[in-house]
Amino acid sequence: MERLSYSNALNRAFLMLKEAGKFSDDALYLMEELSGFNYTQLQLHRNDLVPSDIDEKFQAGLQRLLNDEPVQYILGSAYFMGRKFHVDQNVLIPRQETEEMVDQVISDNNRKNLQILDIGTGSGVIAISLALAFSDSQIVASDISNEALRVASKNASIYDCANISFVQSDLFDNLADQSFDIIVSNPPYIAVSEKDVMDESVKKYEPEVALYGQNEGLEIYQRISKVVDKHLSDGGDLYMEFGYHQKNQIEQIFGKNMPQYVVKFYKDISGNYRYLNAHRKKV
Repeated sequence: MERLSYSNALNRAFLMLKEAGKFSDDALYLMEELSGFNYTQLQLHRNDLVPSDIDEKFQAGLQRLLNDEPVQYILGSAYFMGRKFHVDQNVLIPRQETEEMVDQVISDNNRKNLQILDIGTGSGVIAISLALAFSDSQIVASDISNEALRVASKNASIYDCANISFVQSDLFDNLADQSFDIIVSNPPYIAVSEKDVMDESVKKYEPEVALYGQNEGLEIYQRISKVVDKHLSDGGDLYMEFGYHQKNQIEQIFGKNMPQYVVKFYKDISGNYRYLNAHRKKV
């Protein structure tokens, strides 16, 4: 096989992806992660030949990109709040909007010895980020998927988060009467009717159970808002992410099912309402 320089390998990959209508910058991300070079370092080494082992992985990864596979699954890792996490097709790829919600949880709370629940933990990025931010607190990470819990447990081990326990549960079903100071969730909120307009990489590879919700994506909000009062301590807080167009519907759901709560809605960096905080007033 012809040996290529970093510059030529990337330019060829950009062209192939562009001609196939794919996102060409994924090739750069793939090369950065495989080589260990950042963008500046790649420019400095642009005329160097790509080592054969890296080139082999890069070419294999490029074929997978052409088949719409997300670069994070190809690499087996993704970044969240500056940390690297293992991901595979059993869990969603972490998104920027979720980072913003977790930042809000951290900035809102300076209490000690919190009891925290992460519903639908997936890869565990929320639970682990909170476990590291609140090292004196106890976190329960739940998910309906045992495969997702295995990924989350692996990530927790990487970051030595002994203050996280994992529970297989559909919402609160296997949590008995436990009460928490903070409950946080990035649930499946995409309507099944929206599936056809989703990106091919999402439709082909990301887990449907973590993406799509019944009742136009509102089912989890309806279910949680009816029972969360039994699981929040006095002065406790519920944080939930939602779709950019769902704010008005969720506001109605929470107004009906949780009238005693103070509910705030927050915009993401793009200016869309994307997550909420429901505060339980102290009795």
